[in-house]
Amino acid sequence: MRRLDQVGSFLRPAKLKAARSDYANAKISKDELRAIEDECIKELLIECDKNNVYYLSDGEFRRSWWHLDFYWGFSGISKIIKEKGYIFKGIETRAEGIKITNKIECKDHPFLKDFASLVKIAKELGIDTNRLKLTIPSPSMLLYMLFIRGGFNVEFEYYGKDYAKLKEDILKAYADFYLEFEKLGGVYLQLDDVSFGSFCDEDFRANLIKNNYNADDCTKEYVEYLNKSLSTMPKTITSAIHICRGNYRSHFSASGGYSKVASELFANLNINKFFLEFDDDRSGDFEPLKYIKNQIVVIGLLTTKTKENPSIQTLIKRAKEAANFLDTKQIEFSTQCGFSSTEEGNEIDMNTQWEKIALLNELNNTLDKEGF
Repeated sequence: MRRLDQVGSFLRPAKLKAARSDYANAKISKDELRAIEDECIKELLIECDKNNVYYLSDGEFRRSWWHLDFYWGFSGISKIIKEKGYIFKGIETRAEGIKITNKIECKDHPFLKDFASLVKIAKELGIDTNRLKLTIPSPSMLLYMLFIRGGFNVEFEYYGKDYAKLKEDILKAYADFYLEFEKLGGVYLQLDDVSFGSFCDEDFRANLIKNNYNADDCTKEYVEYLNKSLSTMPKTITSAIHICRGNYRSHFSASGGYSKVASELFANLNINKFFLEFDDDRSGDFEPLKYIKNQIVVIGLLTTKTKENPSIQTLIKRAKEAANFLDTKQIEFSTQCGFSSTEEGNEIDMNTQWEKIALLNELNNTLDKEGF
């Protein structure tokens, strides 16, 4: 039986959204909010287990963004309100971001407390904690946030333009996080990243050239940087990376197949699992998979952005097309992205979310019967 994986985020239940609003308006305490979060995470684990989702996360229920909350958890990085948000296709995000204010370090990172809570909840439910995963943004994504989204040739507080020291401290902060995660019993860590997806986009690549950057050089630099970080991750941890093209309230930020980054990213990144998006024409074909070595590839065949689904026959056909470039033992399935990369969630309802999980189960079961 092939194991069904999931990208990480799930739609926030109404009671969780209400609790977060009440906390923001000082109607409930932090402890009261956390108790409601615990309750919602427990219900999510039960529902995922019932729906044969093997790998389990907390749905990212305690965070507002898939990436910013993690960065805010490092000492030396602060939350800021910007003049405007990031522009996706057809929508502008909330205007929040990051700012370096001091030396970047990992000290009592809140995500570690959150993972310890997830382990506790899983044990109470009798769930094997080896099935638990944590999703965090990648260290290369932080470079992308600071040097590309944050402006080119930028100067930082504390570091000035000593980029080498900045990058070194980021690696050290991540290394410390990895070790603390392992101490809590963590065995599966997923790094999320939209930089490589952006480097697949023709318009984005052209904009980089205007700013004296080159997407191919950035891809190589980021892969090398990621490998340095991964080399500090304990070998007991399964590492994964999700290469996303953006997800904010069912809108995307980049288009283009993986062919522009595959020969560098797929061939050279020392990761255990790739989560890749292949849900529509914007994602390109499967040929770039020929660069994958022996890693597991979690094929994201179903969109989380709309309620529409392909037929089971179409999904089977697509899975077999992917198998032209990979051994079937390397293939797992998921949706192409999370259901709620930010707390707003995608423009779908709860029923649609679970219908998509059910369809992936049907695909899994059908292929198993066929000896795929």
